[in-house]
Amino acid sequence: MKFLYTFILFLATSLNAQSFGQNKVQYRDFDWNFIQTPHFDIYYYGGEQDLAEFAADVAEDSYEQISVHLRWDLKRRVSIMVYNSHNDFQQTNVVGTYMREGIGGVTELFKNRVVFPFEGNYEQFRHVIHHELVHAMINDMVYGGSMQNVVSSRTKIRVPIWSNEGLAEYLSSNWDTKADMVMRDIAVHERMPSVKELNYFMAYKGGQSLWRFISGKYGREKIGDIFRSMKRTQNDERGYESALGMNYKDLTTQWHKYLKKEYWADVKDRDPLEDMSEKLTDHKKVNNFYNVSPALSPDGSMVALLSDQTGYFDIHILDAMTGKRIKKLVKGNRSVDFEELKWLQPGLSWSPDNEKIVVAAKAGKGDVLHIIDVKTRKTEKYELDMDGVFSAAWSPRGNEIAFVGQAGESSDIYIFNMDTESSRKITDDIFSDSYPSWKPDGSQIVFVSDRGDYLEGEFSGLMYEHDYSQTDIYTVDIESRDISRVTDTDYNESHPVWAHTKNSLFYTADHNGVWNLFIHPLENSFDPGSGIKQESEPYAITNVLTGLQQPTLSQDDNILIFAGYAGIGWDLYSVANPLRLKEKTVEPTQFIFNRETDTESITDLRR
Repeated sequence: MKFLYTFILFLATSLNAQSFGQNKVQYRDFDWNFIQTPHFDIYYYGGEQDLAEFAADVAEDSYEQISVHLRWDLKRRVSIMVYNSHNDFQQTNVVGTYMREGIGGVTELFKNRVVFPFEGNYEQFRHVIHHELVHAMINDMVYGGSMQNVVSSRTKIRVPIWSNEGLAEYLSSNWDTKADMVMRDIAVHERMPSVKELNYFMAYKGGQSLWRFISGKYGREKIGDIFRSMKRTQNDERGYESALGMNYKDLTTQWHKYLKKEYWADVKDRDPLEDMSEKLTDHKKVNNFYNVSPALSPDGSMVALLSDQTGYFDIHILDAMTGKRIKKLVKGNRSVDFEELKWLQPGLSWSPDNEKIVVAAKAGKGDVLHIIDVKTRKTEKYELDMDGVFSAAWSPRGNEIAFVGQAGESSDIYIFNMDTESSRKITDDIFSDSYPSWKPDGSQIVFVSDRGDYLEGEFSGLMYEHDYSQTDIYTVDIESRDISRVTDTDYNESHPVWAHTKNSLFYTADHNGVWNLFIHPLENSFDPGSGIKQESEPYAITNVLTGLQQPTLSQDDNILIFAGYAGIGWDLYSVANPLRLKEKTVEPTQFIFNRETDTESITDLRR
């Protein structure tokens, strides 16, 4: 019986290696308070009642949706514990497991308690709350809500991992472009797993896809039927067979037909990553999953990256032209100074002189900035009094580093001055800001935010009422702190970087369903016919089959390297002269094309 359900972030892939801090050192005492809703007790500390109230609103909305799908009302109240940061979350004594980087929340069966941290991003926070409450509802429905009830009722059923985690993902996210990327890759490049294999492979996204198929074919009302059948028969496969008329073998066959129909139509006119770029790493050869967060040295000769080749996240230096490894710069997760390397919100960045790298990492009780000499491996550590530090970016002026700092209920852009060893805020509001990148002259920073039209942070409402699900790109002047909006779309943009030889931005966007690379010229063009300046429009320069993220540029703009997903893993790829790439047309995927018909409407059959 599996009594602990964990929510794994970033493509929902678990790492087997344990972190240095697994002995759970207690760095602080928590003075808990709580608020109550009709179904939940929400515990918080440190005066962060606003976070607790946000969690309460999300929890009650999530409960109503889950309850209708499962046809089940909670019989026992559920306790929710909200930690202000992942560092604090790692000290929890609710469960004994060490909460390594990437675990976004846990639900334990013994008392049916839900535990998770806030990490500066409200959409991620909402997702985790909803995901974990699916587990809590299943625990209450199938197992009686506590270990004592499991023993007294002699419950023998074990809900499969893919069924539990997949439903948690499906109900909390429905479907999105990142899940679509993972399953399109499976359907096109790899052998599709059977239903039983999902317990060991692709449990999260594969399970989510299978629930999407079942709901599309039989209606969302079948979700409750399946769980009732599993509970009645005390057998997972017989439960599915009773509700659907198919055993796992037949269900596998039907699901695979659905995947082929859904994704093979997306192959036409899209480029496999290896056809439009040079592959620098090969995760299959070294049997790993992540080669991410590339950072090109200013002279374009080397690229730093995060890689999990050893089961831990390490920083490697590669030759930027051949991909040959030059050295392993940092061994992550093996010392108190490098407990966690922040691979969920990565940020490796080179000094302008090509000699050092900055990276944010967990070290002891908090997060720090590490300056690492590439030749000698010697490090300098700067401690910062914040709940979380992410995505460091070295200024072209040399003495400043931009980073994302999380303090309480918000994440903002900060600048750390290495001469004075002090930090100052550049943005200061409730919104989630991420992925800062410098303008080549050091006067502005481009970043990603969910702020919408609230450029100066003048929003006075509740964050729960704001549309925090959609991200756009903004710039901020580091002296005046004036913010300008760059993109205004109904899709998501991420990972902006400034070109050096042209006033243009590169970034990624999931326009029409696939994460591609875009150029946004920031200089207006002149129309000689009308005599009017025209605002330049962004355009896609890739049209890939799967997806890509995290572009990085050399100082002469001759090389661009990105992290691309294919073959169930992330690798680094390079393209030459990216500013000269032609505009590409990105057609809608089947997911985007059929999105309007994929609704969450369901008849309430609870009574």
